[in-house]
Amino acid sequence: MSRAAQFARRAMFVLLQWWVFGASFATGQTQSAQPGNLPTIPPDVARQNLVTFVQPEYPPLAKAAGIQGIVRASFEVDETGSVTDLKLISGHPMLAPAALEAIRKWKYKPFLINGKTSAVRTEAQLSIPEDITQSEIDSERKFQDAYWPNERAGRAALEKGDLTTAEAKLSLARAAAENRGDAKWLELAEVITMLGDIEERQNEYTTAEGLLKQSLAIHQRHQRPDEAEVAAAEFNLAALYVQMQRPSVAEPLLIEAARVWELRIADTPMPEAKASYGRHLALSYVGAARIAAESNRPAEARSRCEKALSFTEKWPDQNTPVIRSACGSLVESR
Repeated sequence: MSRAAQFARRAMFVLLQWWVFGASFATGQTQSAQPGNLPTIPPDVARQNLVTFVQPEYPPLAKAAGIQGIVRASFEVDETGSVTDLKLISGHPMLAPAALEAIRKWKYKPFLINGKTSAVRTEAQLSIPEDITQSEIDSERKFQDAYWPNERAGRAALEKGDLTTAEAKLSLARAAAENRGDAKWLELAEVITMLGDIEERQNEYTTAEGLLKQSLAIHQRHQRPDEAEVAAAEFNLAALYVQMQRPSVAEPLLIEAARVWELRIADTPMPEAKASYGRHLALSYVGAARIAAESNRPAEARSRCEKALSFTEKWPDQNTPVIRSACGSLVESR
């Protein structure tokens, strides 16, 4: 699942709270991992021990979208020379998986520390495609140095509820993405979505609407209308319209997002992606069912609740009990 789709997580909770309590709340979590206390080898030095190098394939979707760039990662090299504990430092979400998969296949001559074979930690960066020009590499490095530290700091501040810091950091990340133009459209859309979230949390709904519309427009300009990221952007905007008490505008967005996620479930082989799409589907149908019920369309409300229940039972999570409670009476009254 892409990072763009993950931004719909808070919108899920908005819809559930609307159904049960008529209110919304923010939620978020951060994950961090610290490398072990191993000797650190500079990348240029570590490269001298690299005996098997694999260049990542250019992902077809990234190639079709004209996305290229540098992926940086840190990892351990164990006593046998194998790569372990691989962690992404920075890189485009459509490029990073291919780069990490290639690095996992690298093999090193074991490193000697004080005359003894030792595991070490190092870093590497890969260009995708391989033939990026030096000027493009320089531009990419400048972008990564400006975008990712601010994006991470802004995201962390947002999840802690520090909206002032979040807005300042994310605005800097936005400027870095805008400076690269269409080459960084996905990063730009993601950071605009988070800026919209900040405005929504401050009840600045009109400003939030403008930002979320911008994010959706960027996705629609660069992707097919049936891509999961487009559905996530529609879902986020629909949740905002629920907050703004504009259900007639939210409903078609929820239905369209559900249509796309059902398509993506059918064609993705990845269990984690299927589960994510299924959980988003359950929430889309819950929101659409509530709108139908309040619009005196009980048959539509029941049909949508049946779909919500089927998806949440197949891919249960912490929202499942609330969905059962919200939809149970509607389905039983049929």
